[in-house]
Amino acid sequence: MKRAMLSLRLTPIRGEAQPVRLGHERVSIGRHPDNTICIIDDRASRFHCVVTPDGKGGYTVRDLKSRNGTKVNDIKIEEVPLQAGDVLRIGQHEFLVEKDEPDGPSEAFAESVEALDESRGDMPAQKDSEGFQNWAAELLDILDWLPPKVSQPEPVSIIDAGGKASDALASSSAGPGGVRLLLQVASKSRATDIHLEPKGDRFHVRVRVDGQMVHIVDMPNRVGELIYGLVKTACQMKTAARDAVQEGHFSSRFPDRRVEYRVSFTPSVHGQKLVLRVLDHRGVPESLASLGLAGYMTERIQRVCDQDHGLLLVCGPTGSGKTTTLYNALRTIDRTTRNVVTIEDPVEYQLDNVTQIPADDSKGNTFSNLLRSVLRQDPDVILVGEIRDEETARTAMQAAMTGHLVFTTVHAKDTIAAVFRLLDLKVEPYLVANSLDLVLAQRLVRQLCEHCKRPVTVSPGTATRLGRYLSGKTTIYSATGCARCLKTGYRGRRGIFELLDFNDELRDVVLREPTIVAMKKIIEQGLFTTLAQFGWRLIAEGVTTIDEVDRVAGHG
Repeated sequence: MKRAMLSLRLTPIRGEAQPVRLGHERVSIGRHPDNTICIIDDRASRFHCVVTPDGKGGYTVRDLKSRNGTKVNDIKIEEVPLQAGDVLRIGQHEFLVEKDEPDGPSEAFAESVEALDESRGDMPAQKDSEGFQNWAAELLDILDWLPPKVSQPEPVSIIDAGGKASDALASSSAGPGGVRLLLQVASKSRATDIHLEPKGDRFHVRVRVDGQMVHIVDMPNRVGELIYGLVKTACQMKTAARDAVQEGHFSSRFPDRRVEYRVSFTPSVHGQKLVLRVLDHRGVPESLASLGLAGYMTERIQRVCDQDHGLLLVCGPTGSGKTTTLYNALRTIDRTTRNVVTIEDPVEYQLDNVTQIPADDSKGNTFSNLLRSVLRQDPDVILVGEIRDEETARTAMQAAMTGHLVFTTVHAKDTIAAVFRLLDLKVEPYLVANSLDLVLAQRLVRQLCEHCKRPVTVSPGTATRLGRYLSGKTTIYSATGCARCLKTGYRGRRGIFELLDFNDELRDVVLREPTIVAMKKIIEQGLFTTLAQFGWRLIAEGVTTIDEVDRVAGHG
C-alpha cells in the first residue's frame, strides 16, 4: 500500500513553531494569528512572508514587505524558489526546507504502517481514519530515523498498576497502536516525559528530550481519547472522570528492561492533559568516574566518601542530576559494613543494602521529622534528598559534626550561593563553617549530535572570552539539526561542575563576615573552575556549544 506524501515540508530548527507540510495551499508566516504559521517574535512582521506553489510542482517564497526582511540561506530576498536543503529565516526563527521522507521508511516499518492503516479500530469516519494513518506513519518515520538503526521497533508490553501483565498493546488498532508507538519513541529518543494535550480540534503530542520539549505529532481527537482510555485502564483509574485531577502509574516491559511511568491527568480548557513521566534507568551513570567530573574533583569527593563524618552538599536546579551524583557517591561506600539510610521525595532508584525512606508531608513524614528519627537508628551515612527549611539544615549539619557522613542537596545557582542559602535559612555561621567539607554545583548541558554538528571558525570575541580554555583551537562546532536528533542539533547530555573545597581560610571568612568578594579572594588562590569555565572546555573539545553553556550556566 503506497502512502501519498507531500514533497516538501518546513521544519523549525530555531524558535518555537510547528513543522508544516507544503501542499496546494499558500503558507503564510508572521505574528498575526491569521497566518498559517503564527510565530511569537518581535523581529518579525505581522504578515512577514508567504510560501506558494509555483504551478510547476515546486514552491516559491515571497517577502511581504516585512520590516526586517526574509532571508534564504542568509541572503535577503524578495521572491525566490525554494529547494530542499534551503534555510528560511524570519526574525529569530529558522525553518529547514526538506524533502518529506527522502529515503522512505524501512520495509519492516512500511509493513507496520500498512497493518495500522488496515486496522481502523473504533475510528468512526474516513476523516479520522486518514488522520490515524498520517500520525502513525509520522511516528514510524521517527522510529526509523532515531539511532540505533534496527529492522523493526522494540516489542513492548504493558504491566498495569496491580502488577498484572497485559497483551493490550498487541493490537494494531488506534488506542493500543498509539500507546505502543509513543512508548517506543520515548525509549529510542531517551525522553523523560511524554505530553498529550487536547487542543479542541486535535491532540498535540510532545516529548521532553535532553531537558527540552520537542513536538512529535498531532493526533485526531478520537485517537487521543482511545489512548487516554487505555492509559487510565492500565493505571486502574476511573475512565469516566474527564474533569478531575488523576494520578497513577503503570509499567512496560521491553526486551532488556522494565520501565516505570508516573501518570498525571490535569484538567485544561479542552479536556484533560496527560503527562507520562518516564523512569528509564538505562544509560544513567553508575559510578563517580562516569559522571564526567574533572580528575581532581573525583579524587576529592572520593576522599570525603572514605571519611566517617563530614558533609557533601550538591546544589543546582531541579533536573540537574543532583540525586544521580549523590547515588554514585553512595555506591563508593561499603554498604555491607556501614548503615546507610536515605530520606527522599520520592524514592526513584533502588540501591542494595540501603534503607530508603520516602518523605510524605501529608502524613507528617517531613524531611526534618524523618531525619531526627533516622539519627536514633544508629546510621553511619545519611542521604537527605533536599534541605528545604531551617530545621532540616541545622539537624543535618549537627549530624555531620557528631560522627555521621551526610550527603544532601539545596537549590542554589552555584557553590558560593549555596553557602549563603544556608545562612539565609538562619543556620548559625559556626555550623556552616565547621560542618561543610565540599560544595558541588552542577548543570546538564546537551551534547552536539555527531551526525549533523558543523564546524565554525572561532571569532576574535569568542577567542578572547574562552581564553586558555580554548586550548589554541581555531574551530569549534555549532548545532544544525537532523532526523537522528529530532531536529534539535543535540543528542544526549553531560554534566558541568563547580567544586568548592572548604578550607580553613574559607571557614574563617564564614565565621567573621561572609561576603561574596571575600570568599572569591580565597577561592581564586586555589584550584577552582566555575560552571561556565568547565563548559568552555567542553566547547573546545567539540562536545557542546557556547549557546548551550550560556543557557545553563550564564555568561561566566
